[in-house]
Amino acid sequence: MKFGTVLRSPLVHFFLLGGAIFALYDGLNPADTSRNADTVLHLTPQQARGLAGQFSATWNRPPTATEMETVMQNWALEEAMVREARLLGLDQDDSVIRNRLRQKMLFLAEAPAATATPEDQVLLAFYEENAARFTRPARLSFQQVLLPPDAGKGDTQAMLAALEAGAPPSQIGQTSLLPQTIEALDVLGVDRVFGAGTGDAISRLPVGAWSGPVQSGYGYHLVRLAALTPPALPPLDDVRDRVLSEWRTVQMREVQERFSEAVLDRYTIELPQVQEVLGQ
Repeated sequence: MKFGTVLRSPLVHFFLLGGAIFALYDGLNPADTSRNADTVLHLTPQQARGLAGQFSATWNRPPTATEMETVMQNWALEEAMVREARLLGLDQDDSVIRNRLRQKMLFLAEAPAATATPEDQVLLAFYEENAARFTRPARLSFQQVLLPPDAGKGDTQAMLAALEAGAPPSQIGQTSLLPQTIEALDVLGVDRVFGAGTGDAISRLPVGAWSGPVQSGYGYHLVRLAALTPPALPPLDDVRDRVLSEWRTVQMREVQERFSEAVLDRYTIELPQVQEVLGQ
């Protein structure tokens, strides 16, 4: 193989680049006997059991002896890389690392609130103060007929009269893929099917009679509202898990706020003027 061909080989470029990186690394971090204490990668049995637990959680089985050896070797490589990266200052001014450290601090602060169990009186008070969150929305049951786009007032009245006289809805109006009968669907659910505002419009119709036309995202409909179940607050026991989850979320948010304030109180904050930053 010619020397020029060798120089053009991507593999040679890789080794040259790698050599340059290691040369830079050695220049920035010359051998220092004071670092000996930092060159021991010691994994405790407790830490190793934690790694085994992570493996089990991922693969739904414990690791084999060979797999565990690989897991521990990977830990050693990761630990070595992290230490050397810190020596090079690679953790400085890295927004991803900074955000992760901030998240871990907040996680440590909020962890007790995430699993706290309040007394029944506290949970009941939260449930009553936030009743709107847990109130089940009104539910609609109805039949609908989509009018042809060219239906005039006379046509609409004729179809309405036919429906009131007992004509099958499937034989009236325009054929479409829309469901002709809706059972116990809340207003937002109706809006998702027929378009924004349709559920509210149907909820205002008289129960038991054909009415309309009602406009939707697909055109105009004749509608028979069969039943309207009003909004209702379910008993606490029926939604206890949800109430507890939301109570914990509120507690975690409050803990985050108090913890953040306490951390900032340990520092003197010096910030430039906004006008100076924005050049105003």
